[in-house]
Amino acid sequence: MTKSARSSPRRKRIPQTPPHKCVKGRCKGFIFAGNITLAINKLMFRFSKKGPVEYLEATALTACDFLTHAFCTRRGGISEGNFVNLNFSSTEGDSKDNVRTNWRNLAEAFNIDVGRFFVVNQVHGEEILTIDRPLAELIVPEPSQFDAIITDQPGVAIGMKTADCVPIFFVDKVKRIIAVAHAGWRGTSLSIAAKVVETIITGFACRADDIIAAIGPAIGPCCYQVDEPVFNAMRGHKGRESFFSSGREKGKWMLDLSLANKIQIIGKGIPDRNIYTAGYCTSCNRDIFYSHRGEAGNTGRQLNFIMLTVS
Repeated sequence: MTKSARSSPRRKRIPQTPPHKCVKGRCKGFIFAGNITLAINKLMFRFSKKGPVEYLEATALTACDFLTHAFCTRRGGISEGNFVNLNFSSTEGDSKDNVRTNWRNLAEAFNIDVGRFFVVNQVHGEEILTIDRPLAELIVPEPSQFDAIITDQPGVAIGMKTADCVPIFFVDKVKRIIAVAHAGWRGTSLSIAAKVVETIITGFACRADDIIAAIGPAIGPCCYQVDEPVFNAMRGHKGRESFFSSGREKGKWMLDLSLANKIQIIGKGIPDRNIYTAGYCTSCNRDIFYSHRGEAGNTGRQLNFIMLTVS
């Protein structure tokens, strides 16, 4: 192991290719108008269901028969109120019993022992945990504060919890290395996605051309208005003019976190054709996903996990 630097939403059936929905019409044009690439990428994701658990999968990763993955939705658990209903965190006020049951539901749905799920304390930073040995032999430095995990170990379901921040899966389809990253604006400003790619390539002698990246549901530029400190934190980032646009208020900007991370990934040599973006805004789609911004902080956390299967 190595370390590098308000109501409850109404349930309804998820269609196989759901339309992008926006509250108050704020994201007009976000997905389709003038953005053919993102529209095509969105077709590369599909909603699926195992047992009660509803989740989004990237078809490029589903085609890899050596792994399983899921960008979980908020559907398929027992949590109530603001946490309806597949919530994986008790920190925000949900009962620990409900959260434990949700973990069991997920484990049973995917036929994965609950003890094989591995999550860390996410702190909006740049620290990366590499798991290069069986979990029984793993000694994690305390406090276990990381925002990305990389592993070559089968049977370890590495995950990150999100509710607007960007979840990203990385897969080297040749060497069978996987990673998951959590990128909010702070992590993005610290180039967490780029650093994950660097660590995969240098730590496992991987080729950038062999790596696939899947960027999951996150708050979109339709809903994510930020202030000057956030804008300044991205100073010097390549492509800043493309992932920031004018905000609805003076001195504010709309931030496209998914695009900012994609640009970082491309900058480390991964071809654009290997990067897939889900294009679902968590704030606009609060009946499907948790959204910290869209629900004024009174919400749960969905889990995004990926695992190399045991042969």
